Amino acid sequence: MVFNIKDDLSKLTTIDVLYINRIFDKIIWCLSDYVEEAIDSGEDSVEVNFGFGSIIINIEEDAIKYKFKPSKTLDESIIGTVIDGKNCFTLTLEKNLVQKITNIYKDMF
Repeated sequence: MVFNIKDDLSKLTTIDVLYINRIFDKIIWCLSDYVEEAIDSGEDSVEVNFGFGSIIINIEEDAIKYKFKPSKTLDESIIGTVIDGKNCFTLTLEKNLVQKITNIYKDMF
């Protein structure tokens, strides 16, 4: 199954996908710069923290290898979804809906 995070972020945040694309372009520029800095410093490994996890880029003679290491929060969220069937996105939506209904009810009375 394939998903598009840019489109979903655009819908969730109401930020036009054009602006999301511009941010992702700048992320790619930063990654390229990090790799160049590592090479110039004689390093063969780069670790970049995205907030929800880190990507580790290993530069070898004839290959570039990537590894993703999830943050504790992301790891717990995915484990909770797989093991307990608790989708944090759905839970957050439900919580926000209950809060909005409760606030409307309070305002009415």
